[in-house]
Amino acid sequence: MRKILTLLLVTAAFATTALAHGGRSHQLLGTVKSLHENDLTITTTAGREASVNLTADTKYEKDKKASDRSALVEGARVSIQLDEDDKTAIKIKVGGGGEQPQH
Repeated sequence: MRKILTLLLVTAAFATTALAHGGRSHQLLGTVKSLHENDLTITTTAGREASVNLTADTKYEKDKKASDRSALVEGARVSIQLDEDDKTAIKIKVGGGGEQPQH
């Protein structure tokens, strides 16, 4: 009886956590397609287009160091942590790929 009760409590805890996120991951993975003002469009790893809003509070990281918007070049791989609205970028980690601007 005790094992069944424990199993039910653990199952309920996991279900509550899953429902709190509404079945959404709050993260996007893909490559930069375009950047226009405060709108970033990527092609996800599933091959779909997704757009996210960039704000003054959006953080950027490249090579495990703080970066800025200039790292968002076409073709760059990105991992985007989204706000609860699933539309606003909180943090963007930029990987390799893409054309770097010439200096």
